[in-house]
Amino acid sequence: MTDEREPNGGDGAKKAAGADVPAEERYGPAVPVVRTFLETVLGLLDVEVEVDIDIEDDGLHCDLNTSPDDGGLLIGRHGATLDALQYLTLRVLQAEGFPRMRITLDVAGYRTRREKTLRQLAQSVASKVLESRRAYHFEPMSAMERRVVHMAIMEIEGLTTESEGEGRKRHVVVFPERRSKSAQA
Repeated sequence: MTDEREPNGGDGAKKAAGADVPAEERYGPAVPVVRTFLETVLGLLDVEVEVDIDIEDDGLHCDLNTSPDDGGLLIGRHGATLDALQYLTLRVLQAEGFPRMRITLDVAGYRTRREKTLRQLAQSVASKVLESRRAYHFEPMSAMERRVVHMAIMEIEGLTTESEGEGRKRHVVVFPERRSKSAQA
């Protein structure tokens, strides 16, 4: 009998690759590690928190339930503290040898509200770019926020997006699509 973690081409290789393995089985073992890490780190910050973790198709969604004052502290300016905590959580899982997964941390529905705001902003910018035919550069934002903007703009015909810049200055640029010569004729 082979160990499921051995990449020998048998069942273990399928499980390691995540093929046809239920999300519960793939990501479930990471739940206690995530819970312990978050409770420990937030305890060191004197933040009382209840960590609710849901297993999703591509990883874990963690709601950090705390007081409104501590919630503001955990979110930080434009979600920067929450993003940093999310990144550290992912790094802990990688260091422990867990398979690649998406980790999403949320406090009091902040991520949902932020996504809605970004989608509305993207719609507004899309209208301006379509009207002016000039590119628009968003302010720098996190990878998760850039993804929301890219996805929102992708749904609008006549526009395309790219991410530009490095590190903290990385941002989304919205361009009008170039018309092909056959469309201009």
